[in-house]
Amino acid sequence: MNKIFSLKSISFVCLLLIFSCSQTDKSKSTKSDSNNSELAEKELDSAFKKMWKNLTLTDAVEYFKTDVSDSFFTINADGIVQNKAEFLADTKRIEMLEILSFEFFDQQIKVYDNVGIINGRIKAFSEGTYVGEVFYTAIFVKDNNVWKYENWQGTWTKDSPPPPSFVSENETKKVN
Repeated sequence: MNKIFSLKSISFVCLLLIFSCSQTDKSKSTKSDSNNSELAEKELDSAFKKMWKNLTLTDAVEYFKTDVSDSFFTINADGIVQNKAEFLADTKRIEMLEILSFEFFDQQIKVYDNVGIINGRIKAFSEGTYVGEVFYTAIFVKDNNVWKYENWQGTWTKDSPPPPSFVSENETKKVN
């Protein structure tokens, strides 16, 4: 009886040790994953801020060479869809981005391996006057340790004033 009891006791203690060790490893793994996720979110936030800062007539061309995916496309709040070349050729739109000031809020960052998704809202102002609000989604893909800007999609919010026309002269000529 003592042998059976001591074997059961030893087995029970061994199982407890194995279980507690596996739980410790899981908590370390979760903490490590959490740290990696936080780092990736910070990198993605920096990539987003860098993107927004470089959407200017002066900086866009160089930025698009190094930090924008070749398969980039945008669906703008006014319904204009553009690839990389079309966006860079639309200097009226880039000029508009330069002239307006923006307030970002309700931003959420999600990272899935090498894909980062940023959602939020932007209020746009022209010389301090509120001109509109847009829901947005920006997608980045990590390529060679660089978060590359992949896609943009914007939608006017229902409470936004009527959107201004951002159609460039080139797009007007295509329609006529």
